[in-house]
Amino acid sequence: MAEVKSFSKAANDLCITQPTVSGHILALEQSLSLRLFDRKAKETRLTKAGEVFLGYATKILTARQDLVNALSEFSQGIRGELSLGASTIPGEYLLPKLMSGFKSEHPNITFSLKIADTKEIVECVLQGNVEIGMTGAKLNHHSLQYERYEEDEIIVIGPSDHPLAKKRRVHFDDLSREPWIIREEGSGTQMVVEQALRKKGRSLKQLNVVMEMGSTSSVKEGVKARVGLAFISKRAAEEELNQGLLSRIDTDGVEPILRQFYVLSHRGRTPSPMGKEFLRFLKRNRGEMN
Repeated sequence: MAEVKSFSKAANDLCITQPTVSGHILALEQSLSLRLFDRKAKETRLTKAGEVFLGYATKILTARQDLVNALSEFSQGIRGELSLGASTIPGEYLLPKLMSGFKSEHPNITFSLKIADTKEIVECVLQGNVEIGMTGAKLNHHSLQYERYEEDEIIVIGPSDHPLAKKRRVHFDDLSREPWIIREEGSGTQMVVEQALRKKGRSLKQLNVVMEMGSTSSVKEGVKARVGLAFISKRAAEEELNQGLLSRIDTDGVEPILRQFYVLSHRGRTPSPMGKEFLRFLKRNRGEMN
């Protein structure tokens, strides 16, 4: 009515009679004790009160649609495919359990999970190739929204019978004389380690790096094969440490290297119903699936 500025046109659009439209408007005005329309021969216009009413009515209709959409998630269930991206540690050692738990609640959903280094996952979220990401480092970008999720510790590991593993504390100079395996550039683990060493006036460049590897699994196998020592996520090495296949080497003069896992999404994109529900699930299960 407010858009077409005519009772007859509004009646035609609604497929009802003009007297019916007029009757509804009159009843509404009487209930409010206000005139909402100025009626003239050629055109009907909103009054000031009518403009205020229209603004609130539009908001109410929008809220009603949002409510219908939200409730449809319960009546129809969460279904479809949700695209996730993760850097190596959360992708291999954290997300699988979370995805399994979410799927047990929503069996009609399927996941696609891309595992790559932090830089590539950030780029995937920016380009819209994945809806939700999880990384072990934070690369600031105005279009990204980060939420801290869980904490991880980066430790030094060596073969189970390495001489340094028998010492209670090892000086950094002792480590610099050992061969080292590091992750590829762009790895969240490498970025966090470099930042921690830089605070102590040290750098990965001071180490005797003999090999660079592209995955945490390959790093662990390299250490087992006595190629060198390595910085690695405690979460990723936990099973091998418990089984005695690897040993932890505590370093004197270097404080524990702690890093956060972050959940990231695009600020400018409205999340899908599946995405919103998965984000809620992550918050509910923070720290419960280790």
